[in-house]
Amino acid sequence: MARGTRPRKNRIEVWCDDNEFALIRASAQNSNLSNSEFLRNLGKGHEPKCAFDKEAIHELAKVHANQGQLGGLLKLWLSEKKGQGASVKNVRALLQEIESLQLTIAKLVVKESLRL
Repeated sequence: MARGTRPRKNRIEVWCDDNEFALIRASAQNSNLSNSEFLRNLGKGHEPKCAFDKEAIHELAKVHANQGQLGGLLKLWLSEKKGQGASVKNVRALLQEIESLQLTIAKLVVKESLRL
């Protein structure tokens, strides 16, 4: 039985070498499609879309790295200033920046998940 919503009666065989097959398979997986769906869409002139937006993933990675740096700085700051005390104003400002980065990450994740 066909996976789609309508029965398909015609079959096209495509011969390819191992490298071509691996490329087709990887491209289909990146598009979140079966090999058949991927090739059928290409044959109908549709441009396959990647299931993951590489630019959004890159942005998330940068924001995550910034957040890690801020957390590390806060930890170092609090451990080195032990007994001396850091100003409450500075600690709160850093915590607010970390929270802002967390919100940015959350917004990017929601935005990307809505696109999928």
